[in-house]
Amino acid sequence: MCDTFVYRMETSSGSSIRFGKNSDREPNEAHEVIFQKGRTFSQGERVRCTYLDIPQAKETQDVILCKPVWMWGAEMGVNRHGLVIGNEALFTKGGAPKKPALTGMDLLRLALERSTKSAEAVDCVTALLETFGQGGNCGYSHPFFYNNSFLIVDRNDTYVLETIGRDWAVKRVDGPAAISNGLTLHHDWDTASPGFSGIKDLVSEKSDPIITGFSQATRRRACTLEAVKKMNSESSVAEFFTILRSHFDSTKWPDDSWTDNSVCMHAGFGPVRINQTTGSLVVDLSNKRMDIWITGSSLPCLSIFRPVHFDDFVGDSIISSEKDWREREVFNRNAIFCPEEFVNEFRELRDRIEERFARIPDDADNRQLAWFDQQCQREAAGFYRRWTEKAEETQKVSGHILLKRTWKKNNIKAKFHIDI
Repeated sequence: MCDTFVYRMETSSGSSIRFGKNSDREPNEAHEVIFQKGRTFSQGERVRCTYLDIPQAKETQDVILCKPVWMWGAEMGVNRHGLVIGNEALFTKGGAPKKPALTGMDLLRLALERSTKSAEAVDCVTALLETFGQGGNCGYSHPFFYNNSFLIVDRNDTYVLETIGRDWAVKRVDGPAAISNGLTLHHDWDTASPGFSGIKDLVSEKSDPIITGFSQATRRRACTLEAVKKMNSESSVAEFFTILRSHFDSTKWPDDSWTDNSVCMHAGFGPVRINQTTGSLVVDLSNKRMDIWITGSSLPCLSIFRPVHFDDFVGDSIISSEKDWREREVFNRNAIFCPEEFVNEFRELRDRIEERFARIPDDADNRQLAWFDQQCQREAAGFYRRWTEKAEETQKVSGHILLKRTWKKNNIKAKFHIDI
């Protein structure tokens, strides 16, 4: 379960383009953010993806990837050329291929490494899909199979690419766009593979209504799309953070619902609320300089977005590690059972920090940006440490028996020693 969206507006003074995505996975599935340096390769070299070895490209690009620790591919990412891609699980009639092949996350990473423009990325994904197919288990602790859609964005174009097996359909979109865990193309695509030639309405003919319905994909997509449509060229990057933190109109804390799956997704009791937002990404392509914002932690409603830039890194680097993710998880897993007053105080101070982080000097050179980003990282880490201590010392709310039972099981499985 995930949500991906883009705001795009052309004005006389330039373009305003921002991309946002939450990665929703199993709550114990650690998330990492990495920088991978582009390279050149000799003919005949191969690359090991999650399940397949395939021929390596002659050249790869610098990429920043947000991904589950255990997988080669990525849920979302960006390359140095300003190409950004987000991946969504699709639930379709007939199920998804189970035979190991390229995963949707593999396809995303390969496209970022091998393309410089969004149109090239579309061609890359569809060619790989037709050659190697998609499939294989994408679940962390239990089997999970699905088809995939992609929101592919650069400074000039946005494409929605939806795939089932080796078949695909793609549409170029002007203005704001959003995808979630459901098909969105009816028969309004620009190009499609021959396997879709007889389709009159992809959504109605191929969607699995049960899983797609329980995921609340339509509601979540409507939420993000409505929000980006309300934006204008003066909107701040903080407004994108707010969208990724959306719980719809819910004010419940903690949320005991058995069925609600919001944009900022919280795992809960029962068979429906089994996923949680494990990492978030925002990319601002509005200026000549590209600003990238990551959490490296679960639950954006309890996280800090901090800036990173490509020139912060010289060689392959782990920007935010599994260890970092687990340290922040101690705070999050305590905070979801702290009184609402505690959470509101945290958010108020967190928002002030993000306001300072957003004041990136327009004329900063690469060295100054790297220093600024490092200072932001240190401040965020110190803030988390202080609030983790407060959360551990704060008396937890009473009740919420089933929700607490679920999280006690999660904590035991993940070897967190947290008293809730």
